[in-house]
Amino acid sequence: MPLAITFLLFFLLIGSAGEAAAQDRRDISIPGTVLSFAPVDTLVLPTEGRVAGLTWLGADTLVILADMPDTLTESGEREVKLVFQDSTGTIIKEEDFSGVLDRGLAWDGEFLWSCGDADDGSSILYKIKADTVRVEEAFNTPGHRPSGICWDGRFLWITDRDSGRIDRFDPEVKEITRSVVPPGFSPFGLAWDGLHMWVTDSGTGRLYRLAGSRRHWNATADAESFMFRGRDVLLLHDGRSFWIVPDGQNSAIQIRFE
Repeated sequence: MPLAITFLLFFLLIGSAGEAAAQDRRDISIPGTVLSFAPVDTLVLPTEGRVAGLTWLGADTLVILADMPDTLTESGEREVKLVFQDSTGTIIKEEDFSGVLDRGLAWDGEFLWSCGDADDGSSILYKIKADTVRVEEAFNTPGHRPSGICWDGRFLWITDRDSGRIDRFDPEVKEITRSVVPPGFSPFGLAWDGLHMWVTDSGTGRLYRLAGSRRHWNATADAESFMFRGRDVLLLHDGRSFWIVPDGQNSAIQIRFE
């Protein structure tokens, strides 16, 4: 075979392989699965102030981390409280956590978990006994702007919007044991549905689904169903369906697959 033809075939093969690799990268980075959601119900959150975190405590009790930005305690700290309400919106009890908690809330079946700020600007993860509403333990975390927390039955997962990652906290060893980089660049709300993890992103405004132990991106809610660019959206799952709370809104919107 003439040398010129040999070189031509070589470069054609290299080009084809490069195109195939590029296509593989596109397929991995932009999942083809697009999901549609529709709002089906609304739950009024009677608490005042900004909803900084919320989680279901069993089937009938919703716990809300309420941030009162224009209200100060006697010590001069911004007022923050945990509000317990039933499924009808009736407040059961309130507990003051001013100067301790700041954002994010999850329940692991026994303990509530939430984050607060340390004096040096780092973040502290608090473990709170649900029945007594007392802090049991506190742990330093590597992030400094956590926002969403969820429990997957074994680990706690915490979004860090400033670093653009999701950290995994292992309650047994009491430290962060893994971090993953989700799609988008400002992860905020986080939920676990029993099979997949879901994350909202304040920068892109989208809702993403993460799968597998490595939490790889494998689906996205379509923009017509879910688009909140530039807004923080909290996310939680009650075992059957999702609930979202866009920033500045004092009601939880239940959404389901169409």
